[in-house]
Amino acid sequence: MEEEVHVGNNSRKKRKVVFPYGNYHRYYGYRVGKTLKQDPRMELMQTQWFQDKDVLDIGCNEGHVTIALAQKYHVQSMCGVDIDSGLIFRAGKNLQTESGVQGAEVVLKSRDWSEYINENGTEIDEDESFDPVAMENEVESVATESLRSLTGKELLERVQFKNVNFLHCSWRSHICDTVLCLSVAKWIHLNWGDEGLIQLFVKIYRLLRPGGVLILEPQPWKSYEKKKWVTEVARENFRNIVIRPDLFSAFLLDKIGFKSCAQITQDVPDCSSGFSRPLFLYTK
Repeated sequence: MEEEVHVGNNSRKKRKVVFPYGNYHRYYGYRVGKTLKQDPRMELMQTQWFQDKDVLDIGCNEGHVTIALAQKYHVQSMCGVDIDSGLIFRAGKNLQTESGVQGAEVVLKSRDWSEYINENGTEIDEDESFDPVAMENEVESVATESLRSLTGKELLERVQFKNVNFLHCSWRSHICDTVLCLSVAKWIHLNWGDEGLIQLFVKIYRLLRPGGVLILEPQPWKSYEKKKWVTEVARENFRNIVIRPDLFSAFLLDKIGFKSCAQITQDVPDCSSGFSRPLFLYTK
């Protein structure tokens, strides 16, 4: 991505801005484009994954998908997290705009997600150890009747955004029903290698309740090849990656402990060039 800068009084030149974590500003502008009203992935989401659920969106960027899902499916609570403080600031502004609530009126959150996060990375005491095999899959059926869109104070109460590095925080177990990880895994992989990817998957598994789901949109290997030059760390990690994207499903099922995997779609229709990627649903 390039931006225009002034050099001297009259001359201008382009300089390249690097986003090592995939924390692109105006990301949705070129992902969705100018002709679409909403992200095409929205049409692939299903009510039972969100209605009356506690949902976590990892790498939420400016929060457009986070907010749209909360509005459309009437979540119980929704938390978007991102490593970029500027993006989280914009997400908060977008939430305020979508709510239609004017001014600086204080709105109490229906659920304070900060209670479930330890940002200094130290472990939070838990009642159980990590035992994927022992987890029971208790899928709860949910009615799929037409829902009214969340607006106003109710939207502000149920949605919040946090500026945290998901990997570097400790999370309580069994705190949510659905986790979104959309076009994020590559950036964690390139910055923290296989170890970071494994940590991502383990943390997601632990914080999901039994019967909970992970909605994963992995980037293809060719996308890694294009972005390996973003930093020296990324280049080094790229050379050492063993768990490539085509191995994610086997790893999540056989090593992490998810009970099943279903492909939501092979291609997302009406996407901008390069963004039509498969979506997978993993059930705990």
